[in-house]
Amino acid sequence: MEAMGAQAMRRHNVALVMELIARDAPVSRVELAQRTGLTKATVSSLVAELTGAELVRDLGPEPGRAPGRPAGRLVLDPYGPVALGLQFGAGHIAGVILDLSGRPLARELRRFDVAGAGAAEGARAARPVLRRLFDEATTAGRLVAGVGVAVGGLVSRGLVTALPLGWRGVDVRALVAGELRALDLHGLDVLVAGEVACAALAEYQAGAARDWWYLGGEEVIGLAPLNPAAELAGDLGHVPVRRRGEVCACGGRGCLELYAGRAGMAASAGVADAGLARLLGVEEPLVSRVRSGDPAALRAVDRAAEAMADALVGVRALLAPETIVLGGRLAAFGEPFRQRVVERQAPGLTLRPAKLGADAALRGAAGSVIARVVADPLSWIEG
Repeated sequence: MEAMGAQAMRRHNVALVMELIARDAPVSRVELAQRTGLTKATVSSLVAELTGAELVRDLGPEPGRAPGRPAGRLVLDPYGPVALGLQFGAGHIAGVILDLSGRPLARELRRFDVAGAGAAEGARAARPVLRRLFDEATTAGRLVAGVGVAVGGLVSRGLVTALPLGWRGVDVRALVAGELRALDLHGLDVLVAGEVACAALAEYQAGAARDWWYLGGEEVIGLAPLNPAAELAGDLGHVPVRRRGEVCACGGRGCLELYAGRAGMAASAGVADAGLARLLGVEEPLVSRVRSGDPAALRAVDRAAEAMADALVGVRALLAPETIVLGGRLAAFGEPFRQRVVERQAPGLTLRPAKLGADAALRGAAGSVIARVVADPLSWIEG
């Protein structure tokens, strides 16, 4: 029992040190001892274990530092293991490799009609994307810590329901794991989350505050906390905002998606819905119409902002968020859209623009693997 207690304490301490390095890098051993309450000797021992596993790197003393005992600057090791992210969109499959610091090392993008193909065929279409990314990692001599997958929908009990893709109750983890086995890649963890939760995690890892919320999405409209420990992510797109509104694809009536979703806004403005993802470098036609001052486009954006503001009334009553980060495709409509939403709210809400762009969910998918390594580095070290 005593040995088990010591092992649990070691696991806790090494994770605590790893988390502080991830959050506060660059940081010294002395600062880690002060913030954790551990002895300097214990911190040095834990850091040695992390550097030996290539999870943490010592950059040495800061240039120009005054003479005296050097204070090493510790960061997550950019030359250590990498995380792979995969994203399924209606018309594309995207992949990325991130190092532990969150820096993209390689990207892959394949145009494919995922929405028209079905889940199994869509997963098979991801095989060349996975193969090329693993080839990149192998060529660079990197170990892959796992694969994170982002899907435009909700994940419940491991099953994905993604209305934009036509997927209902699909075990995406099993499908992707099967494709990895087909590539002779075994023993890799596969993590699956909704695109909004992934984008929220990416914003947090890019420096946003833990107590903020993320609002946005590319395929869907959702809300999620910017907290890597939280699993809550809601689909705002199918919250009713108009009692006698049109019938939605989900079976409900007057859903936010009909007014602030891509197809709904395009129809309201009388423009074609290109149906292409921003990740492909395609600008939504409505955005260019808004920039040119087209009256119908401006009315569609106002209509969407009003519907969004109405959807947030219940959110504020239930969750009381003070700061919400607006990302995804709606962020492309800029400051006028944000201001319109805020104007219709009671005082006290701050709506900030997201730091990341169209690749936020993709980066967050890979970021979920990094977050797992940071939360339990011993699993990687001992695995």
